[in-house]
Amino acid sequence: MKTKLKNEQEVKKYDQVIKFLGERMEYFNTDHLKLIVESKQIDPVNDSREWAGVLRSAQSRGLCLKTDVYQKSAYRGSNNIPRAQWRRPLRKENNE
Repeated sequence: MKTKLKNEQEVKKYDQVIKFLGERMEYFNTDHLKLIVESKQIDPVNDSREWAGVLRSAQSRGLCLKTDVYQKSAYRGSNNIPRAQWRRPLRKENNE
């Protein structure tokens, strides 16, 4: 069952965290996003299933890209569920 995020402004409050992850990590996932949001004391999403939606929304704005790579979650209580890995978008090169 898919959950809907409340509004675009609510989702955009995580944009700086997603940019930070993309600048510093080759791959990142929802676990990394949750950890930084918690450490920065930013209000988390209401339902933990919405974290993937936050990243999909960021992808639609060009902040990150979903890869075909999956890795087991190391987050406590996650039962080692596979998490999709995300990365920052490739930079466009000017070949002129």
